[in-house]
Amino acid sequence: MNIKKAVFYLLCLLAPFENSSLAAIGGVFTAPLAIILLPLMLVLILIDIRRLSALDVKVIKFFFLTLGLSFVSLVFFVDFDTLFLIDRGSRFILIVIPTFTVFLFTMRQSMQTINTGCLIIFTIVAASYIINFIAPSIVNNPSFLQYNAAFSPHRMRGFTLEASTFAFQFVLACLLFARIKSIRPLYSFIVISILAFLTTSKGGALGFIAAFLLSYIICLFKVSTKVKYLSSALLIPLILLASQDSIAAMFATDIQKYTSVATRSTISLTAIVSLFHYPIGAGFFGFLPSIYNCGPIAMEILDSLFPNTFNYSEVMKYFVVGQVKGVGTKTFFMDWLIIGGMVFLYFYAKSIKGLIKTLNKSKDFYLYTIFLFLVIATFFYMPLDGRYIAPISLAFIIKASRTIGKVK
Repeated sequence: MNIKKAVFYLLCLLAPFENSSLAAIGGVFTAPLAIILLPLMLVLILIDIRRLSALDVKVIKFFFLTLGLSFVSLVFFVDFDTLFLIDRGSRFILIVIPTFTVFLFTMRQSMQTINTGCLIIFTIVAASYIINFIAPSIVNNPSFLQYNAAFSPHRMRGFTLEASTFAFQFVLACLLFARIKSIRPLYSFIVISILAFLTTSKGGALGFIAAFLLSYIICLFKVSTKVKYLSSALLIPLILLASQDSIAAMFATDIQKYTSVATRSTISLTAIVSLFHYPIGAGFFGFLPSIYNCGPIAMEILDSLFPNTFNYSEVMKYFVVGQVKGVGTKTFFMDWLIIGGMVFLYFYAKSIKGLIKTLNKSKDFYLYTIFLFLVIATFFYMPLDGRYIAPISLAFIIKASRTIGKVK
């Protein structure tokens, strides 16, 4: 076994542990246990840099383009303390580097190696699910594998931060396993749906159901293209529901739930407002200032559309200059919409279009489901900081699609 393969297997073994005590060193950046492999992965990528594929090169170019624009964007935030901007921006850069690295490193592996690695991930995630049932104190109490105590002990969180992140991890692990083992879609749908709902994450469960049904319509439903698109459109409300932790929260009468909805809605709208104010993106260094500047505008827009409806007491704290704890959109797409602006939007749309074109050639049901679940989750409710299973899954989709193409 060569070192590249051994490191990848170790990456898959450690990837499910997203909230280790290493967080005491560098917060979100060092929380994933697999972060200890980052230097070695970077070295192995650099050693083999001449063999990078065209896709790998595009990913690297996108990262450095965003980094370059981040320095340019500093001119838009001269009213803020420069040292503060550089300090926080550097932290954001460090946080995203592992995601790019894990993706590039996974793309360097053979399909057989990736399959084995994904089975390792599934084994660890499945074990953590069982532990949550028979010995919840192991995952709920602080330890080397869990940096802090569970916020909601009655909800499953595996070895991640909380229920929604665990459901995201669990669904992906199950879908990877189902695809590798060629399990019948109906069986996987029933089992994963039930187990995902038991995690108490509505977003994870509904996101999976939406992705599964859309994939079924596209890949297995033998009707005309027009009917497929119409059926897919009817599922949009379900996808939107997946963005909420609880359906009832939208209709709740208590102040706390109104506060939660106000926070989610305002912070998402902030990303859209930021796009108009900073078309090329606010960059890593301007991420926080753009939220400070655009947040109050988004709040005013939302309040004008729904007057005297929401409680903004929580989200208003995000717009205080200097506030850093918890400030963000809570989704990968919205975070990067602020960071990259139209540049990110262009690359994102182009990547989605390219993947759909590739998947349409094979009509592989599970690859489509994994892809759609990733898109739905990261668009509506899931950031990717420290969730290494996401770039591994994306690389799995691309490599598997290429393998199918070669066979055909």
